[in-house]
Amino acid sequence: MAHPTEGVLRRLLDEPSGVAELDRRHVADCAQCRAELAAGQTDSDLVAAALTPPSVDDLDVDAAWLRLTAGAPAPQRVVARTRRR
Repeated sequence: MAHPTEGVLRRLLDEPSGVAELDRRHVADCAQCRAELAAGQTDSDLVAAALTPPSVDDLDVDAAWLRLTAGAPAPQRVVARTRRR
């Protein structure tokens, strides 16, 4: 049997019940497929960690505001001009 596609391996991680039993048995018996599955799991874990927002307790709003406004130019005074007719 040919190795399952990358999509099948990904589905095995995300929705195992959606993968055919034949593919599951192949992955269980094939060292190459198990290694690819492990690499996919590592990638999935890294993405999940990167997309997880920080805890509210870890936020420093004052420091964030200082970083945001540090590079902002000073507000300019706008002078209204009148037109003569």
